[in-house]
Amino acid sequence: MKTFSYRSWMRNIVCIPLLMAFCVFTQAQTNVYVSASMTNDNGDGTTWSTAKKSLASALTLAGSNGTVFVKAGTYNLTDELNIPAGVTVMGGFMPESIGTDTSLRHLPGVNSHWQDDTWCSIVKGNNTFRIATVAGTLEGCVVRDGLSTTKGGGLLIDGGTARYCVIMGCDALADDNTTAEGGGAYIRNNGTLINCVVTECRGDNGSAVSGEDGSLINNTITRNWPTQCGTVTDYDGNVYHTVRLGEQCWMRENLRTTHYADGTAIASSSNTSTTVPYYYRNTSLDVVQYGLFYNWAALMNGAEQTNANPSGVQGVCPNGWHVPSAAEWQELSDFVNSIPHYRCGTGSGSVAKALASRTGWRNSSNACAPGNNQATNNASGFNAMPAGLYTYNYNNYSEGAARACFSSATGSPRCSSEHIVVYFLWYDSNSLSLGDCINYYSNTRSGYSVRCVLDE
Repeated sequence: MKTFSYRSWMRNIVCIPLLMAFCVFTQAQTNVYVSASMTNDNGDGTTWSTAKKSLASALTLAGSNGTVFVKAGTYNLTDELNIPAGVTVMGGFMPESIGTDTSLRHLPGVNSHWQDDTWCSIVKGNNTFRIATVAGTLEGCVVRDGLSTTKGGGLLIDGGTARYCVIMGCDALADDNTTAEGGGAYIRNNGTLINCVVTECRGDNGSAVSGEDGSLINNTITRNWPTQCGTVTDYDGNVYHTVRLGEQCWMRENLRTTHYADGTAIASSSNTSTTVPYYYRNTSLDVVQYGLFYNWAALMNGAEQTNANPSGVQGVCPNGWHVPSAAEWQELSDFVNSIPHYRCGTGSGSVAKALASRTGWRNSSNACAPGNNQATNNASGFNAMPAGLYTYNYNNYSEGAARACFSSATGSPRCSSEHIVVYFLWYDSNSLSLGDCINYYSNTRSGYSVRCVLDE
């Protein structure tokens, strides 16, 4: 039998209160203050007058057992926040707030000042990443413009609680052919969403809220919509994912069929005629990712040009879908421009980044162009790939990585019959541009990418 000396026994007794004291010390709660009005993050965060400027810095100070008090203001994130179990983030404190006094505090779920940062603590992801993973508690904040390509565009509530918050303008949208879930929030591990508003969010599955297990209690969930309207399969068996934008549903991948819907083969040819239908297969491109290029004859399949909305031209599209007219392209552009968090900056018409894919573009120094900080592209989910085009006069592939060119069912109103209206994104431009008299950029003998629109 092992024996203990009196001295060692006494050492053990003495260590017990010391250990207890250590545990109490490490579990002491930390209060951290954060204010968007601060000049920088140099404050120690212990008072409002020495508050941190960023939520990320405040959460670092809070550790694993703290409370972060957040003044009204706008907090533009540079990365997703992590709120661990044991930590509470409380927003809505007014400029005149003193310490932790909650009497001068506005909860956004019970007022209508959701876009007023003099009333609310507004936390923005700028359509680049999810706002926060919540294992602790998030309370009294407006969470907006978050994006996830997997689960929870606004919040991933992972065993924690979000309460008295507004979640708006957030998307769960996959870039590839997978499916993202929970535009506003995704709940798992018995997480809770309580007394919140979820609005203007989108998701591939679960436009507002989705999850595995958890609780929804007394929330207002309104004006959310799906990002997709199912999938569509062409005659060749290619499956396309879709994106809903306003009243329209578009393919979010470029067409790559080699047959019309009735099974008639489309000739693969060089540019020898304006009347012979053909498509171009560029072997340097991944056809699944970039699609094929179609000339005017292949696109229309004998139909007359039109600018009706909807066009009514099935053309090369699968059954139930049609070739968009210029009017339908304009409707798309107008809708994306009407959503503030889709526009880049404050400039009207700066929608190129919201429509462009997140990869493949030539680099640009223009902050609102697809080639600049490509990870922030594709807020709309349209996912326009820079496939370039096939030019009639040079009979070759051109401008890959620089341009995405899309046909319409509309002939040019200002040029000869050899021209059509083409819409394109340019790596260095802010807008979705129209071309109808630009040499081979709108010529019927050139080949362009095709996006079809659902008949509805």
